[in-house]
Amino acid sequence: MRAYNQHRAEQAEETRVRILEATLRVMARGIVSVSIPLVAREAGVSVPTVYRHFRTKQDLLAAVYVHVVRRTAPGDFGPPRSLDELRDAVRAVFEGLDSADDLARAAMASPAAAEARRMGMPARLEIYRRMADAIAPNLPHPDRARIARLLTILFSGSALRLWRDHLGSSVEEAADDIDWVIRAAIAAGERSDQ
Repeated sequence: MRAYNQHRAEQAEETRVRILEATLRVMARGIVSVSIPLVAREAGVSVPTVYRHFRTKQDLLAAVYVHVVRRTAPGDFGPPRSLDELRDAVRAVFEGLDSADDLARAAMASPAAAEARRMGMPARLEIYRRMADAIAPNLPHPDRARIARLLTILFSGSALRLWRDHLGSSVEEAADDIDWVIRAAIAAGERSDQ
């Protein structure tokens, strides 16, 4: 029975990934709005199957961001637990951006990507809230929330591409800049707390 349950779980995960990959393909075609029937057709599954894995279109679009991050993130890398690990996080995000395949890049540059980013924002903010809690545990909650919002912007793909493509910064220079900004924000929070 255990082997059967494990097999069913693996099948469910394969179907879930197939649906997410189909969503990326639909988005990459430049479609303005993603529809569940279109994703189901692209994935080769029924509409109810999509809804079994994602209760709403918003759930599906929120999962797309996480899926792209998992596809491009280094396997053993987690969010920084201290300020000293922040530079490694910046390097890992750059590495992920560089390793994104054409499908992921096209999907995230599509008109539908804005909706996916909006739907995925609560999950992204939660990641950066945990990061802010880890790197600035002594700051009051409002200051950690500000730092989380700041991290969300600084670690966004568009901000990192601006550093490299428009400012001509190396990964190390971008890591230095982000480290400096976050340390300055933490120091400002510590001063206002006194």
